[in-house]
Amino acid sequence: MNYLFIFPLLGLALGQGSPTSMGNLVETLKTSTLQSTLVDLIDAAGLTEVLSQGGPFTIFAPDNHAFSLLGNTTLNSLKADTAKLADILKYHVVSGLYHVKPDLLVNELMLDSLKGDKLRVNYYYAAQHALTVEGARITYPDKMASNGIIHRIEKVLLPPVGNIVEVLSADGSFGTLLAAAKAAGLVEALGDGPITLMAPTDDAFNRLGNDTVAKLLQNPTLLANVLKYHIVHGTLYSRGMHTGTFHTLEEADRLRIYESFFGTVVVDGHRVTKPDMSATNGVVHKLDYVLIPSSLATQIKNL
Repeated sequence: MNYLFIFPLLGLALGQGSPTSMGNLVETLKTSTLQSTLVDLIDAAGLTEVLSQGGPFTIFAPDNHAFSLLGNTTLNSLKADTAKLADILKYHVVSGLYHVKPDLLVNELMLDSLKGDKLRVNYYYAAQHALTVEGARITYPDKMASNGIIHRIEKVLLPPVGNIVEVLSADGSFGTLLAAAKAAGLVEALGDGPITLMAPTDDAFNRLGNDTVAKLLQNPTLLANVLKYHIVHGTLYSRGMHTGTFHTLEEADRLRIYESFFGTVVVDGHRVTKPDMSATNGVVHKLDYVLIPSSLATQIKNL
């Protein structure tokens, strides 16, 4: 179960005051010991002046722990490549003022970042009112500055490498899935969206056995129904998941998802091994098993 305490949802305004009494965005970030890494990186990327004097901007601001998750090697690499660092930081900034309420409480809201790429905002009412940007939970909203708003987030946001097909291709462990999608005529569907794909790896298809996979590839209708069972309408990041059943493109069955208190996500009894792979048209969750809808289990067993 995800817990998100967003006080504006309770009708309380955080940090409201007259603009003249506030510092600018960078000065306001400096008042929080939890965001010292971000302040240092803004300075290293040469963005202090624009974020201090420009705007108004809304910043989705990773805390220190979020940057630590990248690891020292990645952080040092970014510091050495200031152009790349600036692009990543710009991806966290949008022009204009976006308060949580009412501006961001819109599921599948797309915002234009200063980098030029889109940021996807999701509001998951059924999952404890979780509010995310590219799957990262907003942990402290609506901190006001003289030239903008700061929303603290739990992860560093990295722009997607493309749509779901391109994400699968770039990962390198989904060759069989891509071949199966092509054989079933579903490549175009994976390029539409927004959708969520529970994506079986090559190892997952190996578990089915070469003979079963070969026969599925020769039966595009059955194969398509199996693959459709892995696709959920809308962008469902792990922060938006809750224990229950979900409609898929394979309409005869429902996908069963269990989300534990510690954040582990289990889909039809199988743990998601890598969640929240963002794409421009949704999100991918990596699985080590092929999910078989109950209505098709006997048919597949008898192939």
